[in-house]
Amino acid sequence: MRKLLIWSLVLGTLAVIVAELMHRNDGYAIVALSTWRIEMSLNFLVLALLATLLTGALLLKLLQGTLRLPGRIARFRRMRRERRGQQAFLSSLRLLMEGHFEAAIKSTERARQSGFAAGYADLLAARAAQALGDADRAAVWLGRVDADDETLVAARLAQEAEMLVARRQFEAALQVLMLADHASRSKRSTGLIRAELRALLGTERWEDVLLQVRDLRPRDGLSDSFLAHCRRQAHLGNLRHYQSDSQRFCMYLTQIPQKECDADLFDAADAMLSRMTADEWTAKARTFMDAQRAQR
Repeated sequence: MRKLLIWSLVLGTLAVIVAELMHRNDGYAIVALSTWRIEMSLNFLVLALLATLLTGALLLKLLQGTLRLPGRIARFRRMRRERRGQQAFLSSLRLLMEGHFEAAIKSTERARQSGFAAGYADLLAARAAQALGDADRAAVWLGRVDADDETLVAARLAQEAEMLVARRQFEAALQVLMLADHASRSKRSTGLIRAELRALLGTERWEDVLLQVRDLRPRDGLSDSFLAHCRRQAHLGNLRHYQSDSQRFCMYLTQIPQKECDADLFDAADAMLSRMTADEWTAKARTFMDAQRAQR
């Protein structure tokens, strides 16, 4: 309000000054062109020049706006298309979280057609197809990722490995995980480590599982319960392998580190011992388990 008042006073003062100067100015101007002569007051000439300049400036502005109109229309359409694509992508994400997998795939198709985050839309649609149990359609969506966004190669490989593990194709999953390690520019993600452990368990590579689990650190993000499950399954797998040889069974059981022993492991080992022929080695194994249980 204060600025408006100040500008009003300034403009009013200038108007009064200009009017007083023009009132006192009695000069005139003559424009001669061949046999024609035009005589006018100097004030009129100044006003005519100002009006001409103002009109020219307005016409130039209008011409520039007209020339820029196609570009503005194209930019507006592009922004509207991106906005629709963004809405479709967010809608597909919500539908995926809600479990409406078929609707999520249709929404990602709309987002991809609009050109918004096409690579991410492919990954999301593949996830929805995987949830539907449609492996063929999931593979089709994953096959589009590299062409739509080459920066998502590692993400595509990680998701493909998870899908293979879910379908119990563990050897193929390990090969894809190896490719994902080479494609990733950062340290291995928690998801990749988890998928590899599940694949190693599926292929019964018990020693590789134990080496991997023992090498992990808390910063790798895997829960203690999952790591304990992996250790337990690996030890039980080795014990089942040695179940026909009571001596090797006992020697393996007694060399398991104390921190890797738990009640579930001992209960499963006890069940194996009950199906084995009793001898001095099975007795040593039971004595070892009783001593470990007593210490807990």
